[in-house]
Amino acid sequence: MIHFTRTPYYTGPDDPEQGEVRGTLKLGETVVIETVGGHDQDLGLEGEFRPGMVMEVGTPRYSRQGGPFIIEGIEPGDWVSIEIIDIEVGPYGFYRNGGPHWGSVRLLAPVRDGWVHFPPDFVVPVRPMIGYVHLESVAAYQIDHGGNMDFNAVQPGSTLHIRAQKSGGYLFLCDVHARMGDGELTGTGVEIDSAVTLKVDRSPGFPTSSPVVEKTKVVESAEEFLTSGRGATWEEAVKIAWSEMVGLIASHYDTTTEHANLIVGTIGDARPGYAAGMLNRRGHPNDRAYVTCQIAITKELRRTGAPFKA
Repeated sequence: MIHFTRTPYYTGPDDPEQGEVRGTLKLGETVVIETVGGHDQDLGLEGEFRPGMVMEVGTPRYSRQGGPFIIEGIEPGDWVSIEIIDIEVGPYGFYRNGGPHWGSVRLLAPVRDGWVHFPPDFVVPVRPMIGYVHLESVAAYQIDHGGNMDFNAVQPGSTLHIRAQKSGGYLFLCDVHARMGDGELTGTGVEIDSAVTLKVDRSPGFPTSSPVVEKTKVVESAEEFLTSGRGATWEEAVKIAWSEMVGLIASHYDTTTEHANLIVGTIGDARPGYAAGMLNRRGHPNDRAYVTCQIAITKELRRTGAPFKA
């Protein structure tokens, strides 16, 4: 199995290899890709190593990033499936302090034996996910190519489907969290180094313009379809994800958009991805602020083939 590591480190910010293609992925091939977490630095701690320590931002390691990777045989318009098989996380991660008014301090979260540690003595199981996955876009800041979606659904046992816009796709992934609440309310989860095992292949695609997450295994809840939306407001993001799900259900279950809309509006789960929006601006205008949303529909939904009879 090919393993793309974050080392050897680049020589610095001006290293000419920075940003170059990391390699070529073959369809159906399983690979391991290491990603970079926190401030891309190693801790040189002496003595105490405790949850909640304030971490000074030091010199970056200049790690090799999780891409871009060319996907062999992929052309513009092709749908690509990215099956997340496993995510191994590092021994510590970083998160941000603060409540709804945010904070700028980075704190340490040790990870040991599958548990994330918080002060004074709280622990929670790791639930790794990938915050950022994209195929290179012809237009920046659109969710149709993926990007900084921050959906907890992009976790081991799920498959992410994205439509390619360029020959080779140019897959890039980063921003792995050992644990992150839905909405990423402080703009960070427990950001951490990781090794992601994944498989890329062709996808049959969906009648949507934006990515679809398919829970192919039971991870924390029943199997689902999830569509994506991004907008300047929660309502805009919901509308996009909702419209996408109506099209998906109408196609997948061979029904009308009217009937699909009844289903989505009644049983669909609206879940936040990146929900901080303007919070990190502390009230100052920012025309690039956004939020992301998913609409989830359980795969237990089925058709009986016969109308209901009283």
